Amino acid sequence: MAYIIKLVTLDEIDEVMNIIEDAKELLKKDSLQWQQGYPNKTVMSIDIQNNELYGYYENDYLLGIVALVKGLDRNYIEIDGNWIEKASTKDLTIHRIAVRNGYHNRKIGDIFIKYSIEHAKNLSIKSIKADTHIKNIPMQKILINNGFSYRGIIYLKRDEVDNSRLAYELIV
Repeated sequence: MAYIIKLVTLDEIDEVMNIIEDAKELLKKDSLQWQQGYPNKTVMSIDIQNNELYGYYENDYLLGIVALVKGLDRNYIEIDGNWIEKASTKDLTIHRIAVRNGYHNRKIGDIFIKYSIEHAKNLSIKSIKADTHIKNIPMQKILINNGFSYRGIIYLKRDEVDNSRLAYELIV
C-alpha cells in the first residue's frame, strides 16, 4: 500500500485525538501508560504547532502519528543507567507513537522508526532517544528490531503513578 509521512496540521487535531484514544484503550489492557490524562489535546496541539507531529497517511487518511522532538528532553537528563551520548540539545526524541485501531500489525511503528532515523540524519543529529513502559512489549520490540539499545530507566517529570520508563538510544 502506498503511503506518505508528512507533518500533521491543526485542522486534523480531532483525528489525532481519535488515534490517541485508540492507543489509550489498547495500552489500558497492560499498564497505566497514557491512563492519567496524558497525552491530551493541548500536548498534541503543541506538537503540531512546533512542527514535530508527523502522520502516516494512506489515500489521505491519517492512520498513525509520531512526535519527533528536537532538543534536550528534561526527562532524559537523569537515568538509572547510561546514555551513549549524554542527553543534550542535539538529540532527537521519539514520542507519542500511536496507530489507529484496525491498522496494527502493518508495521507502521517500524516505518515511523525508520523515518525518524532518516529525519535525524537529515538534521545531522547523532543520537535518537526513546522511552516506553516496561509492559509495552510491542514498542520495546520495535525499538530493538530497529537497532536501538536499552540504556536504563528514566523517571518522567510529571505527576503520574508508575512514572518509570525503559530508555533506548540509537546512534546514527
